[in-house]
Amino acid sequence: MGSLRMLLLVALSIVHLLDLGAALVSDAEWAAYKSKYNKKYTLEDANHRGLYEKKVVLVRNHNLKYEKGQEDYFMKLNEFSDTDQKVLYTYRSTIPPPTDPDNDLDARSDIPKNYTRYDDIKGGIDWRDHGYISPVGNQGTECLSCWAFASSGVLEAHLAIKAGRLVTLSQKHLVDCVPAPNNGCYGGWVSVAFNYTRDHGIAPMESYPSYQPKTDTCRYIPTKSRKGAESYYTLKLGDEKELAEVVYNIGPVAISINHLYQEFEEYGGGVLNIKNCTTERIRLTHSMLLVGFGTDPIRGDYWLIKNSQGTSWGEEGYLRLARNAGNMCGVASLAQYPVIKNEK
Repeated sequence: MGSLRMLLLVALSIVHLLDLGAALVSDAEWAAYKSKYNKKYTLEDANHRGLYEKKVVLVRNHNLKYEKGQEDYFMKLNEFSDTDQKVLYTYRSTIPPPTDPDNDLDARSDIPKNYTRYDDIKGGIDWRDHGYISPVGNQGTECLSCWAFASSGVLEAHLAIKAGRLVTLSQKHLVDCVPAPNNGCYGGWVSVAFNYTRDHGIAPMESYPSYQPKTDTCRYIPTKSRKGAESYYTLKLGDEKELAEVVYNIGPVAISINHLYQEFEEYGGGVLNIKNCTTERIRLTHSMLLVGFGTDPIRGDYWLIKNSQGTSWGEEGYLRLARNAGNMCGVASLAQYPVIKNEK
């Protein structure tokens, strides 16, 4: 009996080791991943590989549940899969959220006469269909410049709505030039960027050096910049109905969410729903551009959001986040858009 039991234990151990081995990444696979995203490590290689191997297991196990219909979204590996975003944001971003007052919808001066209230909205909207949304950008794995991508993206969309044509704006101008409390690749807030463009304008992409994931000396040239936001509005805290109304009637909105969850980091497609995802403004860590909303026939209501982590992430760089799900991850906790007037 003793020898039989020992053989059984050995067999189980072998099965366990084989299972772990199936989840690990071969040298060739790791080399291919680094080559695909031009990653070069020396002393840090083992650490990044360990993180990547954990993500491989996470993605595999989650997608088994998705295939069984137990999840509304699937995961996939991306450029950020060998990094720990929680560590990066914890140690690099130290900027507190703004304390702007929430603006009363009915008191705003930019509400159109044919403004459609939430209960009368049929279907949804996707501002990409109007040609007012620029291609997905990539902030890089070590630069917390999401605020610059969200700011430039919402500005160019509202400028395009006013002028009838899209001109892509420079995120790098904002990263290099917007002063404190924003801090380039160490984080910042959309509202601070709005105020900067009110006073200085914002450079088109073609007139400012191309984006690099680092903060450089400001090379702003006033004569080559477009006008920015004359002012901006902060929507009512947590009000998803008002947020939908503004997106539908006025245009895209810059939002910030709590994104420090593996579900977000490895999101591949579907409608993301993160259980117990916090919504407080103090917890918001990542700014993005809300370009629309709709309803999936199977997975329900969603927000359509443009990220700045390249097209390998999510649905070609976009996220569908659960809508009308208790202000998922704070999507309506700090929603803001610029006021643009008399653009020619």
